[in-house]
Amino acid sequence: MTRLDEPLVLPSGLALPHRIVKAAMTENLADADNQPTERLERLYRRWAEGGSGLLVTGNLMVDRRFLERSRNVVADRHLDVRRLARVREAAAGTPMVAQLNHPGRQTNRFVASTPVAPSAGGAVPMLGLFGKPRELSADEVEAVVAAFGTAAALVEQAGLDGVQVHAAHGYLLAQFLSPHVNRRTDRWGGDVAGRARALLEAVRAAKAATGDGFSVSVKLNASDFRHGGFTQDDAEQVVRLLAEEGIDFLEVSGGTYENPALFGIDVPEAEEEGTPVGAKEAYFAAFATRARAAAPDLPVMLTGGIRTRAAMEALLGSGAVDLIGLGRPIAIDPDLPRRLLEGGEGEQLPAYRLPSLMGLAGIAGESEWYETQLGRLGAGRDPHRGLHPVRAATGFVAGEAVRGLSARRRRARLVATA
Repeated sequence: MTRLDEPLVLPSGLALPHRIVKAAMTENLADADNQPTERLERLYRRWAEGGSGLLVTGNLMVDRRFLERSRNVVADRHLDVRRLARVREAAAGTPMVAQLNHPGRQTNRFVASTPVAPSAGGAVPMLGLFGKPRELSADEVEAVVAAFGTAAALVEQAGLDGVQVHAAHGYLLAQFLSPHVNRRTDRWGGDVAGRARALLEAVRAAKAATGDGFSVSVKLNASDFRHGGFTQDDAEQVVRLLAEEGIDFLEVSGGTYENPALFGIDVPEAEEEGTPVGAKEAYFAAFATRARAAAPDLPVMLTGGIRTRAAMEALLGSGAVDLIGLGRPIAIDPDLPRRLLEGGEGEQLPAYRLPSLMGLAGIAGESEWYETQLGRLGAGRDPHRGLHPVRAATGFVAGEAVRGLSARRRRARLVATA
């Protein structure tokens, strides 16, 4: 039976001291040129001191024209690798991988008035924050794939141990996977294999651009949890394809901006035989079992809703899960991994949501509440559990409007620079 404190060596050779992983969360702490900052250094030093066995960074963008947040770090040819190296050095000896991402249609209008997607279609419906996307050309898809390779090479130069290709939560590679969004009839669409091609090519680009011993992993949705979207049957096929590519671990998550499964809302309670005991606490445990069956030798990380030591031990003990991902709990308690390893029990978290009449925007307000806590940690302060969610959400929208609009010309000049 696997223990929480048991080491794990990934296929790349990266040795993890135990099974608790700090999962990716958007930090939004880069400077106006989307370069790493001292605030990021402080944040990752704090998490390393808290005992996480692996640090997965918030998503580094592969194209500065399309950002998930105005102050994402961008890993393109303009990245100051030395500054990213300082973030890695702040984490001392804790293993660290960078999550790589392109937001596609989930680029807010303050950053880009016209986002991009596999196919043209409606805007993401959330308080008018998103514009209607245009369809990427075939050449542009190729450029996106190449950008993942460029980003991975830069991350390796900075001394990090690997990258995680983000294909979940409704971002661009997840959009390619979803037939609800991807209605292409060329080689980047159609059946599951066609819709998975952008993801597989991004993984290949990352592996080709980096050396032996560098870890390449993937974050994948168990499902979009919407009619006509990416299903668990689709996801199981993609898991098999990813295993054939030799990725180092698969992180299982779920949902999009339009369906808040990533916040634990409207996730169907699974009743499949063999579902781990901790499934009632973990949002996507049922699919983790399917992923294990589809690719028995592929290490699986499960993130979403896991709060207590009992659930973590049950999930590990079931054999379906190898790593436990913690995001929001570590945002407000960065020392939680150490306490769990010392026998602590963990705790359920309250919801920090805006009024229900705001719909999906109200639920998403919870994300901004936690993002604000990361900003406090990056400033060398403690989390503030009493922060009102309205204050956090208002600060987010106002900040994105000012930062996103004011930096458009700066980003455009850098993009135009050869």
